[in-house]
Amino acid sequence: MRPASPGPPGWPRDLPPPGSQDFEDRVVGWLLDRGPGELRTSGLRAYPVALAAYLERYAQACLDATRESYARARVELGPHLRPEELQAVHRALEVEGARLLQVQRELRLVAQALWADHA
Repeated sequence: MRPASPGPPGWPRDLPPPGSQDFEDRVVGWLLDRGPGELRTSGLRAYPVALAAYLERYAQACLDATRESYARARVELGPHLRPEELQAVHRALEVEGARLLQVQRELRLVAQALWADHA
């Protein structure tokens, strides 16, 4: 195990830095908090490296869905919503997209730390 040091730039604030015992103890729970609830009973929880790899792809799929929803909102929802409601939907999707980008960046850093520990 590597010596504890501050996490790299962009490291999640709610996860101890890589190489610390606290990181090893908390990383699986942190990862599970970023995915669908069904993962809590998945066999992936026994393999943090595999769980992180899965969640990177999951986050990308969620981001893709958010972008597609934004792009299609006017055509699909326009006939059903008032203009101000459609604007509110667009704003909500923008906020969700920004959140997902942050989650994606954090997942990438955590996955890289896990891979480094298993290299």
